[in-house]
Amino acid sequence: MAKTQINVRMDDETAEMARQAAATRRIPVNEYVEQLIRNDNEHLRERFMEGARLVLEEYGDLIDELTGENAS
Repeated sequence: MAKTQINVRMDDETAEMARQAAATRRIPVNEYVEQLIRNDNEHLRERFMEGARLVLEEYGDLIDELTGENAS
């Protein structure tokens, strides 16, 4: 997979926390940041899908009716 370089600015304290967290995991800082972003996005995807499931459970029949899916 191709990699793209992105420069990120943060205060010294946050940068040190990132370095320490990456060192604890024995991975480079860039890999640590990449994992954080992926985990955050996966979490958001899961929340979206759960919300969509709830909407369909609650309003699925109405949506079908409005779109003509169950037209008799």
